Amino acid sequence: MKILLVGPYPPPHGGVSVHVAGLRRRLEGAGIACRVANIDPRAPACGEYLSVRDARGLVAVLWRHARQGWLLHLHANGHNPKSWQVALVCGLAGRLGGGALLTLHSGMAPAYLRGAGFGRRLPARAAARMYHGIVAVNSEIRETLVSLGVEREKVEMLPAFLAPQGTDFALPAPLADKLAGRRPLLAVTLFFRPEYGFDVLVEALGRLRRRYPQLGCAVMGGGEQEPEAKALLKREGLEDAVLLLGDMPHEMCLAVMARADVFVRPSRADGDAVSVREALALGTPVVASRVGARPDGVLLFEPGNARQLAGTLDAALQRRADGSRPAAGGGDAAFARLLELYARVAGAEPARLAALPL
Repeated sequence: MKILLVGPYPPPHGGVSVHVAGLRRRLEGAGIACRVANIDPRAPACGEYLSVRDARGLVAVLWRHARQGWLLHLHANGHNPKSWQVALVCGLAGRLGGGALLTLHSGMAPAYLRGAGFGRRLPARAAARMYHGIVAVNSEIRETLVSLGVEREKVEMLPAFLAPQGTDFALPAPLADKLAGRRPLLAVTLFFRPEYGFDVLVEALGRLRRRYPQLGCAVMGGGEQEPEAKALLKREGLEDAVLLLGDMPHEMCLAVMARADVFVRPSRADGDAVSVREALALGTPVVASRVGARPDGVLLFEPGNARQLAGTLDAALQRRADGSRPAAGGGDAAFARLLELYARVAGAEPARLAALPL
């Protein structure tokens, strides 16, 4: 079996790119040949992946690997036209070669696919039906695909989660000292875009600091709207409480999450946030918005409700003060199931172009 993973690859470190990088490591560790086609146009040249700069480059990489019998596994958000254009090309290449699997990650995909009439639904339906298998990270994505006419038995719900390999991650001494001086300590991973709810987090932190004067919040991630985020912190007087750590290597993110009293996910939309599952696996309590798929053990609040977020964080911190933490864990069930899907797709018969189910 040979797997070509198609999707973003760090940096930057987002949920999908981190998953693709982790999946590559796990596949190689299992003795399976694996390559990555990095379709993020911002990606620098790197020996860890094949850089794809444009549509022509994508077609060339996909066709070459498909003809050589590689199984193509595309990781897409599914909430914009480009993702479905890439899905169409990748699905077609897989049909003519070693098979193709699609994973849809974004919690905004259902709303996108339900909107604007046939202009979105028909291309998505045509692309999705070319795949031998589809992984949806939550039930809403799965049901939306089925409503488009995709066969239910083809779509499997599976979190894009690979359990952290270990729990003892090191931090540079200056950063460790800075975090140690802030208690309680919250941790957040996000991009500075509206759907990640940074504004909701900031309002909740303003409420919480009345009760916890030494409160600190480590924010990991970046984005084009970071200057606006800094301006918001300045207006709210929270510059000293919120540490904007920027884009960080995955193991450093895990190290910060493991040291936090609570991990926070204030997003307005989610598929199945990898960071939420990672925090639980590290034994860190989690407070998250009631969107997408949330595993057992997460304390939930209504998305966009800063007052409720503050109250839920306070409750989580009180539990933490009593010594309560979720049980560390998180097995390899998702990875094992993914290997089964690969085997099933790899055993499927290639299809002639005229027979594609459009």
